[in-house]
Amino acid sequence: MAGAFHSARDFDISGGTFNVIHGVQNNHFSAPDDVLRFLAGRASGNAAYNAGQRFPPPKCHPGTRVKVLEALSKWIEDDSKSTRVYWLHGPVGVGKSAIAQTLSEKYASTKLAAAFFFSRNDATRNELDSFVATIAYQFCTSDTLRDVVGPLILEAIRSNPRIFDTSVENQFLRLLLEPFSKLTPAQRQQLPNLIVVDGLDECVYIPSQERLLMIIGGAIAFSASFPFIFLICSRPEPTIVDGFDDAGFASNLKRLSISYAYKDIQKYLVEEFARLRKKYRAALQEEDESWPGEGAIWALVRRACGQFIFAATVIKYIDNRDELPQDRLKTILTVQPGGVLDSPYPDLDLLYRQILSMYPNWDRVRPILRLLVTPDFRPYGFTRTNWYLSTPSFRSKSIIAALLKLRVGEVETSLSRLHSMIYIPPQHHKSWDAVHILHASFAEFLLDSTRSGEYHTPVMSLMEYWDLVGALLLREFSSYTRDYPPYCMPRQSFLASFEIWQDKIDGAKTGLMPFALDHWSHYCTRIVGSPSDDLLVALDEFDPYSVLTMLIKRTPGVWSWEMLWNKSLKWAQFLGERAPKKFISRLESFFSGFHIGLAPEPHPRTTLELEKALFGSMLMRGPPKAFLVLPPAMDTSILPENWLVAHIAFDATFRNSGLQYSVNNIPFQEPYSQFQRVIRAVLKTMLRSIQSRPPPRLRAPHPELWSKRIAWNALLSSSRPCTPILLPASDIFQSPIPHP
Repeated sequence: MAGAFHSARDFDISGGTFNVIHGVQNNHFSAPDDVLRFLAGRASGNAAYNAGQRFPPPKCHPGTRVKVLEALSKWIEDDSKSTRVYWLHGPVGVGKSAIAQTLSEKYASTKLAAAFFFSRNDATRNELDSFVATIAYQFCTSDTLRDVVGPLILEAIRSNPRIFDTSVENQFLRLLLEPFSKLTPAQRQQLPNLIVVDGLDECVYIPSQERLLMIIGGAIAFSASFPFIFLICSRPEPTIVDGFDDAGFASNLKRLSISYAYKDIQKYLVEEFARLRKKYRAALQEEDESWPGEGAIWALVRRACGQFIFAATVIKYIDNRDELPQDRLKTILTVQPGGVLDSPYPDLDLLYRQILSMYPNWDRVRPILRLLVTPDFRPYGFTRTNWYLSTPSFRSKSIIAALLKLRVGEVETSLSRLHSMIYIPPQHHKSWDAVHILHASFAEFLLDSTRSGEYHTPVMSLMEYWDLVGALLLREFSSYTRDYPPYCMPRQSFLASFEIWQDKIDGAKTGLMPFALDHWSHYCTRIVGSPSDDLLVALDEFDPYSVLTMLIKRTPGVWSWEMLWNKSLKWAQFLGERAPKKFISRLESFFSGFHIGLAPEPHPRTTLELEKALFGSMLMRGPPKAFLVLPPAMDTSILPENWLVAHIAFDATFRNSGLQYSVNNIPFQEPYSQFQRVIRAVLKTMLRSIQSRPPPRLRAPHPELWSKRIAWNALLSSSRPCTPILLPASDIFQSPIPHP
């Protein structure tokens, strides 16, 4: 069989699609770490009590909420308890999340098994989809749980890799209930058993709130082998009240209402002003030592109406070196209510309005706030596997700046006066740390036009947001396209420009570029109606050759680019008069064919990556060393003499029937290169398949039709081991490079 194609010349193979995977992708795990990584991709890292994206988390000020913390701590530590669910509820801003955070930290190394902090403004934790995966992942990474129950959870996932496509109820059963049922009572008794669920009311799909309560209620009522207790914190929304009444909790439930804590707020303000007096000693040197005085503190306590969020926001607002602290306090104390008397939180709204009124250019701040109140919507059909891990934060300073075409410094200066309500990562933090609103009450204020008035900041529509992100992802390619070696000639020698290019794309393995390569098409093709001018311009600047080069080099197993790009082409063609003509022309030309340059390379495995990416096979896992895809009209003579050249062509049936393959002029004389051996093996498989069955896309097995479906034509100018580079199709197909 090794010599079956020896000296073969000028033949076509067509019909059938060989190992190209479209649609649902199967998951195969070779080691426990693979399963754990898969689980991590389904979990929400931001929902954990110690998540970096939640920094700084709200916590109880020392000496406050003492009775509440004592009652909950006693319940947590009582191993003989009969009640297994504690519902802590109260109105906005009274400190529910601070209590949940304080208890999570207190019992992190002893009683805490897992925690899930919902947030309506974080797409990774504002729905129920990731709840079970997040709890299971925390079990599998817990110092005390991972060795006992971790292997059981991972085995359940290994046996059913599609588990996360099933209902949340089934996930809870298979990944949480069943693994613990396999433990002995003695094992279960020694494990941490506290699960904290905070902000249930911030789960944006309201029916899911009651659904989760039904799942938890059923688990504790009917499964004695499930050892966990739940601390659930939320506002007393009607759906949640009904859920606790109807979910069958009965004697398993305790309720604790925390309302307004005037004395705790007074204590907090007294101690915080003492801290500010020390910090701003120079600025306050003309003030009395007792500044701000009991009268000012009691005025703030009354204005707080029992809401810790009001007091905390006041302190953060005053704690700023941009102005004298006494001047900022005076601004708060002297402002008079106006236009917010009908609000359920008039003084809190008044405080927010006063802070926003300090901005001379509201129009500059508002677009940034619109991004912050808009969830990071993902297009329908967007795969969730690993995107939590690999996706950069779309609310980082750098990406906010890129989305709005600002400089990073402009984002920081625009938000500098809002530090009391918005977390802005310091310079020394990771560049992907997210800017985020510190409390849900401020987001609610901005979204409610009756409360915010002229400061109303609505959520972006799906189309508007996807348009904005799509344009950003396309713009990300532009700087790489400018440095693409074929476009740098004759400004630089080919080898010099190629080395610069290699270094540049090697440095783009993290951040926004990998995400842009995989998902730009998802965002664009979901836009219904008229795209923005920015998106149309970005589409017209899209260069398929440099982008495909980066895609194949970065992702050995790319299998869907041709399907997604073809979908993008069809979408653009349907835009009518506003269609991006250059984008359409480039993609149509691209699908008619392009060249591949194969650089001599002592490590031959990289040529398998080219075959794998184009044929969709899984022969290799190592990353390729070099790839360039060139425009069709480009002269391939720019390549060094010892490089190989191949031509990839798509036939007219591509857009309807998928990628088809054929091979012409493969020189099979000795010595065979690794690339030739791989292509020859693939050809054998293809020939055997064609001999045994007709092409699946054709209605009748007519050989004369098969010969018309040419899609892959390879012209190799040398038999030396090589590294692939992709080039545009030119007249080389009419004048092949002679074989040595």
